[in-house]
Amino acid sequence: MRRRRDAGFDMRPRRDGRAVAASAGVIIGRVRKLASNHLNVPRHEVVASECHREVARLLRAVEAAVAEIDVERAHLRQSNNHDSLSILDAHRMLLADPAMMDNARSRILDACINAEWALRQEMDAVKAVFDAMEDEYLRQRREDVEQAGKRILRHLMSEHAPHGAHAADEPVIYVGDDFSPPDVVSLWRRGVAGLIAEQGGADAHNIIIARGVGLPALVGAAGILDDVEDGDTVILDAEQRRWVLNPADEEMQSYDRFIMAMEHLRDSLQDFANRPSLSGDGHPLPLMANIEFPEELETADEIGIDGVGLYRTEFLFMEAIELPDEEEQYRQYRRLLERMQGKPVTMRLLDIGGDKLGLYRGILGRDFGGSNPAMGLRGVRLLLSRPQWLKTQLRAMLRAAGDGPLNILIPMVTCVYEVEQVRDLVEHCRRELGLGDGVAVGTMMEVPAAVLIADELAGVSDFFSIGTNDLMQYTLAADRTDEDVASLYASGHPAVETLMRMVVRAAGKAGIPVSVCGELAGQPEWTETFLRMGVDALSMSLNRILLIRRQLGRSTRGD
Repeated sequence: MRRRRDAGFDMRPRRDGRAVAASAGVIIGRVRKLASNHLNVPRHEVVASECHREVARLLRAVEAAVAEIDVERAHLRQSNNHDSLSILDAHRMLLADPAMMDNARSRILDACINAEWALRQEMDAVKAVFDAMEDEYLRQRREDVEQAGKRILRHLMSEHAPHGAHAADEPVIYVGDDFSPPDVVSLWRRGVAGLIAEQGGADAHNIIIARGVGLPALVGAAGILDDVEDGDTVILDAEQRRWVLNPADEEMQSYDRFIMAMEHLRDSLQDFANRPSLSGDGHPLPLMANIEFPEELETADEIGIDGVGLYRTEFLFMEAIELPDEEEQYRQYRRLLERMQGKPVTMRLLDIGGDKLGLYRGILGRDFGGSNPAMGLRGVRLLLSRPQWLKTQLRAMLRAAGDGPLNILIPMVTCVYEVEQVRDLVEHCRRELGLGDGVAVGTMMEVPAAVLIADELAGVSDFFSIGTNDLMQYTLAADRTDEDVASLYASGHPAVETLMRMVVRAAGKAGIPVSVCGELAGQPEWTETFLRMGVDALSMSLNRILLIRRQLGRSTRGD
């Protein structure tokens, strides 16, 4: 996507920098600055005829903030987390207080200013009142005003259409300190053109989501918030992990040509849509998709996928107002299977940990107490500690399996006992429902300990799926969300390939299939390696499938 450069508009100095990780694509657009710890509130006057539009924006943002709190409160009520619930109740009372909103509305109408500026002024005025109180407890309530007000500000500032001097049809690129996976999804659905985050590392969850939905994004762009201001022109080059702020005319022209070349490449890849996934010497290697959201299935239909190799069920939970019960899960799983029309779907059991605080709290009834969510109570460990939640999900999956081939994938396995426990519960649910056999139960091979006992795990598994993202993280002792060790999180380390080959050999000896579902599956330089290694399927982000299908056609198995 490109935008026309307005002559004389960009007078601020040029800056550029690198990022730790990226999705794909190149976008030229206007900056919308959004930092979670310090919101850079836009301040501008509006003409009198637009004041009522600003009031309407304010009211919509208040409604969205209240709805957001209600979702969080619903999760906390189920977990009996009264301390956190009381905080949210206080925030909701502030949002529902007509006085603060009436005063903000008056500021808009009297001073003809934008909604964000009016709300910020009113928040500061209310906080000043609390600061003047003698009671220490009441003085501390100023933080509730700040936090509740920031919820409204974030909704105001995350609206799709830019305000002020910029045209409404210009691409908007959000720049912030960090974006959570739900943030990425929400902004993508609103039509934001791209994201740049100061924080984040290679294969962090937010960049994986961005890749999956095809949203150009950079993470680990250290220092960018110090340089950008709202309205700056920025080039987001996710192909080269680079950003350019207020580029020169020559750079704009060069990137225009680059974007045209990329569009030509994308058009040429369409020749591989709905083709068989075959190597150059005729060997099939099914190319499957990693799926999080129903909207992605439209793209899947257009390009032609061989199935869903990884359906991340936690996103169904993260988007629900209340934690979904068996019926709601059953309906969603059944809908996906029906949509795939007989193609296989592998559903990963709920994989959450301390990095997904709302879900963790909702299921366990307490906050995460450790310092490293990647090493804590997550995946199958968490599910076995709450067997009723596991049973509910298994029942929903087993019921849906009547509408298409469904495989169940167990995450974060480290020992045979965990797989046996899940299989026993699957069998219990199957008998309870009066259903026959037919659902395969497999192990996600993403922990080195599991790889080292791959032969034993193969004896209790119907299939293996290699999760390269976490396998690399645990093998290399490099947090994939930490930009400071991003250089150590490298697929080229020989230990990574050695471990994957161990998994493939164990699967081959046991006669069970093995797939790769991590980010390496979507990297063309690995395609022939996986083909010759004996991997049975690759599963990747949708926007990588046509590229890998083309690469597969250029590769040979050599046997």
